Amino acid sequence: MYFDETAWVAIAFILFFVLIWKKCKKAILSLLDERSSIIEKELSEAKSLKEEALEELRLALQNQKNVSDEAENLIKDAKETAKKIQEEANLKSLEMIKRKEEQAKQKILSLEAEAIKNIKEITSRVIIESSKSYIKNKLDDKENVNLISKSSNEIKSFILK
Repeated sequence: MYFDETAWVAIAFILFFVLIWKKCKKAILSLLDERSSIIEKELSEAKSLKEEALEELRLALQNQKNVSDEAENLIKDAKETAKKIQEEANLKSLEMIKRKEEQAKQKILSLEAEAIKNIKEITSRVIIESSKSYIKNKLDDKENVNLISKSSNEIKSFILK
């Protein structure tokens, strides 16, 4: 039986890959197994980070609601105080009325400013943690560091305003 050059090249090519496969099979499979375990580890880490971020978000929303309720109560209390001041003002001079109203307004403004500040701080922490998790999963390390530092600086400068 006679084979031409093409047939011999094909036979040699097939034999070459069969021999390579037999020699390198364990190494290739171990590399694939290692990569698979790394991916599984990263997925479980991402899942735990997501759960952590969701818990932080829930806590932040709860804190925001508490701050809002507290602000409403403070406004309600301030309004009640203003009514009492108004009743006392009918009995006292006009100057006493003006002074008490001004004090109540200042108290309301400072409490509102404090409530807004607290909401901004809580929201920024949630945003930072969520961003870190997203960035960690979607970008390489060098881009992560650059984006995290840039975002943190922007958020800090926004909060400090």
